[in-house]
Amino acid sequence: MPLTCLLADDEPILRFHLQRLLEELWPELDAIITAANGDEAWTLIQEVRPQVVFLDIKMPGLNGLEVAQKMQETELSRNCQLVFLTAYDQHALEAFEREALDYLLKPVDEKRLGKTLERLRQQLQQQQPRFADLQQLQQLLAGQEASARASHSSEQHLKWLKVQKGEVLQVLDEEQILVFQAEDKYTTLITPEGDHLIRTSLKQLEQELNPELFWRIHRRTLVQVSQIDRVTRSFTGQLEVKMHGIKQPFTVSRRFAERFKQN
Repeated sequence: MPLTCLLADDEPILRFHLQRLLEELWPELDAIITAANGDEAWTLIQEVRPQVVFLDIKMPGLNGLEVAQKMQETELSRNCQLVFLTAYDQHALEAFEREALDYLLKPVDEKRLGKTLERLRQQLQQQQPRFADLQQLQQLLAGQEASARASHSSEQHLKWLKVQKGEVLQVLDEEQILVFQAEDKYTTLITPEGDHLIRTSLKQLEQELNPELFWRIHRRTLVQVSQIDRVTRSFTGQLEVKMHGIKQPFTVSRRFAERFKQN
């Protein structure tokens, strides 16, 4: 029987990245089909009956847990191995561990994916799908999200940020970060030593960072004020910010140009 995998994620870049990793690490797959949202994923699951499904939890329309719930209700999960893709933090992932489900933390790490694929191969050989109380999992995650929001609301300005590359965790002081730049659902932290990708939105970061230290200059960009080298105009007349230690300039949108007007 052909071995088919469905990959459902609403972020095109991450979906493409995971597809390429699967093609490289699991050459035995006969087909990888993709879906950009939960509704499309559910339609394809019914039509194609894939043996392996990777589901992003937060998607437009049906979310990943709702798709999985439909799979269980219709018994389509009985011949299918399920892996969740999630941007939840490590604390929230305890919920998955309680429910004995496999998951991948986004952005997906190649080494962690390799371990997941080994487990999938074994389960497919043994024909042992994994089941869970998905409604309870949904409630656990919702409760942990509410707790995290309450915790954030009681905090003062954000001082430290955790970043991870592979299995190495680093803690950065806010003053090490020159620029925060939005990348779809993720944010790139630009430092003199290199860039880091985190799963916190720019909107949330702006709410948590000290507004005296970091200014928004564009809907996609926050900069550390003390690290601004100069502000110039491009040949089209648009303001651009040049940061210390970074060659590329950052565009100032009209909405935020007022910050740089002389009194």
